[in-house]
Amino acid sequence: MKISIPQPLSALTLQANQLNKIPETKGVSDDAKLREAANDFEAIFIQQMLKTMRKTSFESDLLPKSEGEKVFQSLLDEQYALLSAKSGSLGLSEMIYQQLKPKVDKK
Repeated sequence: MKISIPQPLSALTLQANQLNKIPETKGVSDDAKLREAANDFEAIFIQQMLKTMRKTSFESDLLPKSEGEKVFQSLLDEQYALLSAKSGSLGLSEMIYQQLKPKVDKK
């Protein structure tokens, strides 16, 4: 008798294991942490923008998207957001960094 973990549960286990592999931030300056957090926030913001834009686009009911297509589109949007935030094209991360830097320096 073979017992297998249900798919959604195994995905959660995989995500939990990935969290255990997050590198420690000892020795990393507060400035670098702030810049990384600002970039991550910009990436999340861009991803949410893309997600909302896709919801408002007009799609034909003749060829509905499969679940696989939806997952692929979501992952593609995530990569677009990361690349856009990394390039600094929106400039949001720099504004967040400049706004919060004095507060980090006081610490």
